[in-house]
Amino acid sequence: MIEIRRGRYHDFIRRFLVNGMIKVITGMRRVGKSVFLRQLASDLSRSGRRVHYIDRESFDWDHVRTAADLVAAASGSDSTDTLIVDEVQTIDEWERAAASLSQTMDVLVAGSNAALLSGELATRLAGRTVRIPVYPLSLSEFRALRGARGQRDELRDDFRDYLRFGGLPGLLHGELDAEVAYPVLRDIFDTIVLRDVIQRHAIRNPSLLEAIARFAMDNIGSLISAKRIADFLKSQRRATAVDTVLDYLRMLCEAYVLHRVPRFDIRGRRHLEVNDKFYLGDIGLRYGLLGYRESDIGGILENLVYLELRRRGYDVSVGTHADREIDFVATRPPGERLYIQVAYLLERPETIEREIAPLLAVGDAHPKQLLTLDEHQPGDLQGITHRNIPEWLSEDA
Repeated sequence: MIEIRRGRYHDFIRRFLVNGMIKVITGMRRVGKSVFLRQLASDLSRSGRRVHYIDRESFDWDHVRTAADLVAAASGSDSTDTLIVDEVQTIDEWERAAASLSQTMDVLVAGSNAALLSGELATRLAGRTVRIPVYPLSLSEFRALRGARGQRDELRDDFRDYLRFGGLPGLLHGELDAEVAYPVLRDIFDTIVLRDVIQRHAIRNPSLLEAIARFAMDNIGSLISAKRIADFLKSQRRATAVDTVLDYLRMLCEAYVLHRVPRFDIRGRRHLEVNDKFYLGDIGLRYGLLGYRESDIGGILENLVYLELRRRGYDVSVGTHADREIDFVATRPPGERLYIQVAYLLERPETIEREIAPLLAVGDAHPKQLLTLDEHQPGDLQGITHRNIPEWLSEDA
């Protein structure tokens, strides 16, 4: 199987190796966490460290089910050893073992459920961990993997496929076309939902869970609320309580199927509690459930930009300023802020005016960018940088 090295993750984790902190690698299933861990284990072994690699999805490690089992599996280790555990959330009280073992060896764990990890980290492991979130392939990584398999095209053509099929690495094992991609992506969605939501939470109404997921996918880029979803379901003769909708949305976010993005009042400097946007953990899941519709291009582009901002280390909110909305307010330490508006094409002067007006209304000096699919666009609009989305996504930032 052909693989690529995802340099940003390797570079980032090197800063924290052998420093006493427990490294926690998180992310949706199928985004490439296991490949990253195997590559990291190989690097460490070549550098002279002894690596204990436990993959809980392999039957070889089925006997490691409790904290005591995990400690026993790493017995005889010392400060020159590294423990790597994949799918750690399947081990009962794994955090007890990690806390104990981290005193004598370097510990890395990976999991695919945000709530399970965050709950445990907030108690036993508080202040002793560093998180490394892994996302689907960026456009540049998508093109690199296609190139390694002799399938790379021009940027425009690769972006067209990326726009539809997303960035889950396993999808690129063979030819990438709709006939193959559709059932594979549907199966990936079913697997994630079954293993990380339905089984974990003992969901008794899986069809309702899928209906809520479909609604969120069908409305990416739009402000939605649990009440709006409940009202829609009621109109479809599937009455459900608002609290149930909230619970199911939370579960989908915990499994990284969805990402909840709150609104931020730029003038009041505070997050708002009414209405959020939801973006997919990978845009290909939408294709697997709903197919591709050209009319939905605006939300799909926003989803790709959102994920890229997260890859680059930004916290992301939806900006509000008076009665105007800015697609993304992106921040990262130590005080960096970036305002981004995403649009399809700037075909008319009134379109340009509508898209840049929210950015111009913000009075501070932080950078402002307008991202579109225009290939021949002015580089600056009244101080706002105008960029082509495929080129922006391709940057190694």
